[in-house]
Amino acid sequence: MDVVDIDHVALRVTDLDRSLAFYRDLLGMEARDRDRYEAGEVPYVAVVAGGRHLHLVPTDGPIDVGGEHVCLLVRSSGTGTRAELDALVADLREAGVEVEADEPHERYGAYGRDWAAYVRDPDGRRVELKLH
Repeated sequence: MDVVDIDHVALRVTDLDRSLAFYRDLLGMEARDRDRYEAGEVPYVAVVAGGRHLHLVPTDGPIDVGGEHVCLLVRSSGTGTRAELDALVADLREAGVEVEADEPHERYGAYGRDWAAYVRDPDGRRVELKLH
C-alpha cells in the first residue's frame, strides 16, 4: 500500500456558522460545498488549505459520518475498482487491522468519488483509506 496524500480531515462542529466565521472569515480559508450541504447532498461544508480539505460536519446534521476521521489517499494500481480496494482491505485484515463492517463503499472527498474503506488505527481512531 502506498499512501500518497491526505484527502480530508472530518471535524465535528457544534455551530457551523461559528466554525465558518473562524476558518473562513478569520483564517481566510476558502469555503466549498455550502450549496451541496444545504441541498442535503453532503453532510459537511469544506474549508480548504492548499489542496487539503477540512470537512466541517455539524453534530446535529441529518447525515452521520461516524465521527471525526482522517482520509488518506492510497495510490491505485490504475484500476480504481472495488476489487482493488477489496484486496487491500483483505491484506489489512490479515495483518490484524480492524476494518469496519460493510466496507468498502464509494465516497465523495476532495478529489471526487472513489472507492474507500474505514479502518481503525491501533488506538481505535477512524481512518478512511481512499483509492486515488
